[in-house]
Amino acid sequence: MAVAGLTAIGFVIRLALLHQSLFGDELATYWDVTTHSMWGVLKTVHSDAEITPPLYFVLAKLPTYVAVTPEMLRLPSLVAGTASIPMTYLLGARTVERRAGMVGAALVALSPFLIYYSTEARSYQLMVALLLASSLCLLRGIERGRPGWWIAYAAFSCAAMYSHYTVAFALAAQAVWALWAHPGARRAVLLATVGAALAFLPWITGFVADLNSPTTQILSALQPFTVSGIRTSLGHWWIGYPYPTTSLSTLPGYLALALLGAGSALALVALLFERIRLPRVGSHEVSRGLILIFALALATPIGEALASAFSTNLFGARNLAAAWPGCALLLAALLTGSSRRIVVTISSALVIAGFAIGAVKMFGDSAQRPNYGAAARAIAAHANTSDAVVEQVFSPGPLSAIDTELGHRYRIVRVGAPQERDHPFTAFDRVATPRQIAQEAASASGPEGRIFVVGSSEAPNWLAVKDVLRRLRPRFELVQRSVYDSLYPVQLLVLKRFARGGGGPAGP
Repeated sequence: MAVAGLTAIGFVIRLALLHQSLFGDELATYWDVTTHSMWGVLKTVHSDAEITPPLYFVLAKLPTYVAVTPEMLRLPSLVAGTASIPMTYLLGARTVERRAGMVGAALVALSPFLIYYSTEARSYQLMVALLLASSLCLLRGIERGRPGWWIAYAAFSCAAMYSHYTVAFALAAQAVWALWAHPGARRAVLLATVGAALAFLPWITGFVADLNSPTTQILSALQPFTVSGIRTSLGHWWIGYPYPTTSLSTLPGYLALALLGAGSALALVALLFERIRLPRVGSHEVSRGLILIFALALATPIGEALASAFSTNLFGARNLAAAWPGCALLLAALLTGSSRRIVVTISSALVIAGFAIGAVKMFGDSAQRPNYGAAARAIAAHANTSDAVVEQVFSPGPLSAIDTELGHRYRIVRVGAPQERDHPFTAFDRVATPRQIAQEAASASGPEGRIFVVGSSEAPNWLAVKDVLRRLRPRFELVQRSVYDSLYPVQLLVLKRFARGGGGPAGP
């Protein structure tokens, strides 16, 4: 019942955040899924236009046959994120005891990082759930020895690889653990692993295309493999919000950080004290299950660090997602390791409270995705289809946030991106200058002479938007300005053409 309660709490939190506007790489998912048939989705993802394997896109395509909404696109992540809570408990119960499994499940339910990716139309949370399923089937196969469990282990391992490439480090680590810890199961482990690898072979050409994609190099250049980058990624992956624009002092905040530190320190001191006073406790052989949890927790960060040191950088907060449940169970094992119930209760409560504060703050403005939906609703309520819409674009997807909200009902002129919407950006696409954008918006402003400008002053290319406004200034005036608070506050500026003979400023 406790696990069911934690799962229900985690589901309600995730469901309440599912409605937010699409943002970032989700826009690429929207384009991949909504503008192609199922076969077209596979072909597009197979090319270097998308650097993620196809499973999430295939699963996200199915709900869009019912409705094309952010909630439907995010449905696979919601299901995977909710399922990860009881699966973390089951894995903990089989490796580090039920009490630690319960605490680990609570941390997964309340993790701001996992809450975010349970409500994102990308494959990170799906990868986490499939890895957990693979681990559970491996343990059941070792325990029962039945072919069905080994087939399920191979299937879930292969599915995890079809969700995201970075899961390979954790899958390899748990296979090596099984070969070491259970010699009697080596033949079954090897056969299942080979079977999973063979099932992944048809995607090898897509994997090679993704390795050689310009996007891979761009992402590596944007976040170089440095000590500062590693520290930032680890902090935002473990206790914070995935985007570093929201600092740890804001989410989870100083109080939460203090609770997390106090609970962890109390558990560590108590455990060390007991082992110093009671040498017989320290003489026990470390369980093989705990070593598996260590492997699942450390394989991804160590593997990505080694790969990044010699090649393109993989070490980013979201790429560390596969390690989260393993690390949660490691922390849970520390919190519940004392023989003193009062210490276990207090330390666990402090850490869970710290994560709970972060979960509550996921509902605050600073953790909300840019609210393009509110801007789009305001445009739809007041604009005519002949009015022009100028949108600041800073996403690599072919479709922008306003595209997904307004569709083709308005003439949308894009700042900072090519005007074409039929393919992902390339180096050969022409990006209009502020002068060209101002001219096109002015000529498309309709009989009432109105232009609706959507953007964020905290986004990288806001200077280009200001340049467009400056060039419109002699002919248009700013008549309305609305701001919608979020991770990047979204501004909606309404400009209207001066009457003949008029003139004046168009605002900031």
